[in-house]
Order: sequence, then structure tokens, then C-alpha cells
Amino acid sequence: MGKTIAIECALSKEAALFFELPGEAPATEYGIVWAMRDLDGTRLAVAVAGMGTINAAATAQFLIDRFAPDALIFSGIAGSLNPRIGMGDVVVGKRLECLESDMAIIAECAPYLESFPTDGGLVQAAEAELDSRRFERAPSLSEAGADGHASASGTLEAHAPRYTIGAIATSDLFSTAPEDLEELRRRYGADCEEMEGAAAAQICARCGVPFLAIRSISNVCGEAYGALDGRQADLIATARLAAEITLGVAKRIAT
Repeated sequence: MGKTIAIECALSKEAALFFELPGEAPATEYGIVWAMRDLDGTRLAVAVAGMGTINAAATAQFLIDRFAPDALIFSGIAGSLNPRIGMGDVVVGKRLECLESDMAIIAECAPYLESFPTDGGLVQAAEAELDSRRFERAPSLSEAGADGHASASGTLEAHAPRYTIGAIATSDLFSTAPEDLEELRRRYGADCEEMEGAAAAQICARCGVPFLAIRSISNVCGEAYGALDGRQADLIATARLAAEITLGVAKRIAT
């Protein structure tokens, strides 16, 4: 039997490409829409979790308990915090940071971590996939040091595609205040912000399942949530890009 790779998304638009692969009709359990898909002999257990950390953690545990995957990849969109990247670019999470929590206290329990590093082999596979697609490597905020902590969060203008390997910040709040965004850059070196990844990473770390987060930039942090309503085409396109990269990574680690 080939490998089983779990793929978790928050939104149906983020999972749409995976559901186009051959497989059985999707099912719904515990509010989770999931389906098994075939990728050239590799089993993909795909699930739509819903937004937020609680949904993400519950769905990650469901995927692990039900399918015992060899790896779990979170695929979706995010808002940029790094001024060197913008819409249509990709952040590969090297570590995930959980906001609004006292992680020193939480780290007193398994998996005893204040932040969540991702699997090195999966990061390398993502890097190889993006290089093969001729994405330009951009420095993460941590790599850029003090010079990277500019107030701008990135661009919505068309540009050659870029990617960075850095930090993803997870929050149950949609942050827009400039002082809050600067704190994310200064304290965490966060290259983007989303609402699920760290929770899934924590479950994977506790269960010993290799984890990776792949986020395509759909907006720049600082935009109001309501401003995204008029940009559905951008959200769908960037969600599909993250899914394409995720499938490329899945193919690489399946061999």
C-alpha cells in the first residue's frame, strides 16, 4: 500500500482542487466535509475543517485517528506581513506561532512546545516544488533581520511570483491595526497571518505526524475583512495556487 497524506483546509474554496481528483463522493462527519482521493496511487485524505483554531485542531485529530496519515499538510490562503511578498506569493511555514495564548503555560503539557516547527523534509519538498515552478526566493522576516521590519505588509500589484520559508502566525482574530501587525513582525518574525495552522501543527506534534503548512497570499494584512468580499476571484485563484503547490509536494514525498 502506498502512502496516505492528509490534507486539511479551512474553506471549501481551498479544497476544491483536491475534490476534483478521482475518488468517492465526499462525506460529512462531525461537521467535517472529507473525502478520500487518489493521486497516482497515493491516498489523499482531504478535509474541510472550517475557520479557526478549534475547528483546525478537531479536524487534524479526526484525520489522524481515522486515516493514520504519513504526513499532514495544511493548504490555504493567508494575509501577508512580509513587505517582500504579496498576492499570489507563497509562504512555506518553517514554524507556526500561536497568538493570544500564554504559550509558556501551554508548553507545560505535551507536546511541550511554545511554537511549532514543521517537518524539515516536507519543507525541502516544498522548496524544490516552488523552485521547479520558477518562483523567486524572497527572504523571510527572520532572515532579513531589522531591515525586514517595515510597516508595509506587501503588495496587491501584479509581479513575478515569489516564495519565502518562514514563520506563520495563527490567530482567531482578523488583525488590522498597524500596531498589532508591527508587533507580529517584531515579536514573532511572522511572514503571514492566518487562523488555523498552529492548532493543526500542535496536534500533529503531539501525535508524532510530520506537518507542513503552505499558504498562498490572498491579501495584505491591514485590509478590513469586509474588503475581501469584492475580491472573490483573487481568493479562489490564490487558494487554488496553494492547492497546486500542495499536490506537487504530495507527489514528491510519495516517491
